[in-house]
Amino acid sequence: MELRQLEYMIAIADHGSISKAAESLFITQSGLNQQLIKLEQELGIQLFYRDKHHLQVTAAGRIYVENAREIMKIKKNTYNILSDMKNNTVGEITLGLTLEHGIDLFTFVFPKFNRQYPGINFHLLERYVAEQHSMIAAGKLDFGLVMLGEQDKVNLEYIPLYQEEMILGVPKTHPCAGQCAAPGEPMPFMDLKLFKEDTFALMFPNSTMRGIIDPAFAAAGYQPKILIETGMNHALVKLAATGLCCTVLPFSRALCSPDRDAVSWFRLSPPISWTTYITYRKNTHLNEASRYFIQLAKEYGAELAMQMRRPFPCSEAPGRAAGL
Repeated sequence: MELRQLEYMIAIADHGSISKAAESLFITQSGLNQQLIKLEQELGIQLFYRDKHHLQVTAAGRIYVENAREIMKIKKNTYNILSDMKNNTVGEITLGLTLEHGIDLFTFVFPKFNRQYPGINFHLLERYVAEQHSMIAAGKLDFGLVMLGEQDKVNLEYIPLYQEEMILGVPKTHPCAGQCAAPGEPMPFMDLKLFKEDTFALMFPNSTMRGIIDPAFAAAGYQPKILIETGMNHALVKLAATGLCCTVLPFSRALCSPDRDAVSWFRLSPPISWTTYITYRKNTHLNEASRYFIQLAKEYGAELAMQMRRPFPCSEAPGRAAGL
């Protein structure tokens, strides 16, 4: 068994196509097809079902690919350990990012990281939390940046970066808007029960955020009237700023929005929150560069947590203190 064969079979399983897998591996289709035929003949069992346009793993193929991923993970861990031993500073980190949140962290971390490790490249993938979990477990991501509640964790390692509350944003024309804090004063609490007749813009229903927000509406005794469900936090703030609806979103997303001062903000009573984590597979060796990346991510979290403790709204440009 050659490591090259393992890589080939993983690529075919991931792409479901000889042509796409060959393209990703920078080899010819005929060469890859011959490798598959040769391996199946050696093993004496079919690894993929074939039709004109697609390849799908058989039961035997699934076992082969799952174990191939484990072997490749062992290879990567071994190389990381050896890299530390000889202080090698060349390589790649594959990082999963959630929409909007992840880019803020990465743009804070990357300049410092790149000065220390200019030979290490990042491969970034924007994915929802559940998909990041699956990709990390399958060895397709080295690290993921995820925001979730304790109940959403799976069998991975989690390093907390910062915790933040979900806050309620209401249009300035709303009857409750006058109860918001004056500049420099603490944000007051507001009960969701008072907004039963209002319309809301919220994140997509299958998002981790909704898994935290929806129980708060249920506890308030109603399901919110929905104007729109979106994947963009800045759209939620803009809709509230234009007076169309109310919204609930993470503190940090309101903090960095250019429309934040056109909305009245309140903490929820009782408060609800989630935590941002760096996550990776258990029993993974973290080389020197990976440990430095995590250190910088923690610094970002500490900066942002400090900014969120300040009175809000304030006159400071959003995100400036955290380098966002």
